[in-house]
Amino acid sequence: MTYQFDKSLPLKKNIRAIAAEEIEGCFISLDTLNIHEAIHDIRKRFKKLRALARLVRDEMGEENYKKINIYFRDLGREISDLRDLTAHLETIALLNERYGKHIYVNFFSTLHKQIEKERDTMEKELRESNFFSEHLVDKLKQAQKELLKWPVHNNDIQIILPSIKRVYKRGKKALEKSYKNPTKENFHEWRKRVKYLWYQTLLLQDTWPQFFETLELELHELADFLGNDHDLMVFQLKVNSGDIDIKDPQQLELMNAIINQYSKTLRDNAKTKGELIYAESPADFTKRIGSYTEINWN
Repeated sequence: MTYQFDKSLPLKKNIRAIAAEEIEGCFISLDTLNIHEAIHDIRKRFKKLRALARLVRDEMGEENYKKINIYFRDLGREISDLRDLTAHLETIALLNERYGKHIYVNFFSTLHKQIEKERDTMEKELRESNFFSEHLVDKLKQAQKELLKWPVHNNDIQIILPSIKRVYKRGKKALEKSYKNPTKENFHEWRKRVKYLWYQTLLLQDTWPQFFETLELELHELADFLGNDHDLMVFQLKVNSGDIDIKDPQQLELMNAIINQYSKTLRDNAKTKGELIYAESPADFTKRIGSYTEINWN
């Protein structure tokens, strides 16, 4: 079963099957992928689990929702530092691909080597503490044991509509706030709202594939714009923090100029895409989604 509701099955069966599959997928990633690919995949699965819980938040109740959300949020934070270092390396590769032809050959190599060394050290420390083989596995087993019996009893697909409205409304507000006050924090908050809506459209694709697949692709592209921008901003903090030894002040100045230029391009693209996606009022968007699911569910 993929991260998608099967409209021929009861809603509560969909919820429990998808939750179980996402946790099982974490074990498979640990067993089959290199550790950095596994960590990236596991963090995505945690976000999918949180988005799934958010979709039925009103049905399961606030206490149950918070228990699930906080558990996977906190567990995700335990592996975020290692993932951030990999994201830095990916950002360097992206910048090199985009600007490497226009600057001197070894411009990015020193940064790459330093961050790779830091990541290797962190990975070694985590392995020596049995973080991956014991701690993370134990936490996943605990989730498998305690967090799969979600209290969702109503099979009416319309119970998801309050969450869809809330997620869309908050995303629309976050878009407006980001361009009125373009801080890293505001754009990161908007990115989170976009990803929640993206995951919701993934879940609903079987309802009307032609519509939801198109919306999902647009949201995915918007999430990528915002995700790359967020990675740039986090990388910029790293570069300017003093953690990385950049002896040439001109190199640091040029690095910041490159980051700022690329960030502007990404945010301009995100603005156009975002205004199209969030063109409707939350009430109208929710009504439309409710009509589609009512027509073509079970």
